[in-house]
Amino acid sequence: MNSRVLAFSALALFAALAGCGDPAPEQTAAAPGASAPAAKPKGAVLPKEMVAAVAAGKSASSIGIHFALESPPAVGTPLPVQIAIVPHEDFATVSIHFEGNEGLTMPMGESFGPVSDVKAEKPITHQLILLPAKEGMFMVTASVNTVGEQGDIVRAFSIPVVVGPAQPAAAATSK
Repeated sequence: MNSRVLAFSALALFAALAGCGDPAPEQTAAAPGASAPAAKPKGAVLPKEMVAAVAAGKSASSIGIHFALESPPAVGTPLPVQIAIVPHEDFATVSIHFEGNEGLTMPMGESFGPVSDVKAEKPITHQLILLPAKEGMFMVTASVNTVGEQGDIVRAFSIPVVVGPAQPAAAATSK
């Protein structure tokens, strides 16, 4: 039981750290009697269970990767991972390749794209299936290749996955 609590605590820590690279929201103080500044249009709206993948450097200023695990990661149990790619600028094409550590295979969704004519703040969805072979903390690396005004750029993101022990078969319920 303690390993499960530790695993979920570590996952929560990584989820909290995922937003650390994002810039602070802009704050403006209006002078007394002045009208409030016009509200900026909001970015992409994602499901509340999605968290930002950890971006290497300032990658998240041009494009963001968000993810949601559909269940607690457990050894030997396929783990669907919902992915949302959120471009913050227009791109001619976007493609992604996912790679996991040893002990974490990807039977489905390892590559995605290329998708053409990608518009800013229009999320692109993808599903990745992970199959954990052992307990531990793993990283899935997402290499995002974008072609846009700045040229052909590859950006890296990390998705932490903390795998717990295999789940026992569901016991038959009796009333």
